Amino acid sequence: MLELTTIFTPVDGSPKRTITLRISDVRLDSDGVTWSVAVEILGFKDDDRVRLKQVDWTQAIVDGAQFVARRVNDKVENAGGGTLDPPIWNTTWGT
Repeated sequence: MLELTTIFTPVDGSPKRTITLRISDVRLDSDGVTWSVAVEILGFKDDDRVRLKQVDWTQAIVDGAQFVARRVNDKVENAGGGTLDPPIWNTTWGT
């Protein structure tokens, strides 16, 4: 399992939030062909828990990482901007 815990500090001055990002449970699906990965984004207004499917295990992990990056970016923007500490990439929104 890959897990990162970070602190989200909203620009609007609302309380800081602990955000947990997880990519886990990479497995060959019952069809014997596709692979899937569990992805969780916890701590924003709404949590995300999804299972993504791909053609092989490496693509499942890459897809999971890309999903996390897109969704976290969207969630920070929807909150009006803010920072993550530690950052999941070197970006600050809305400041």
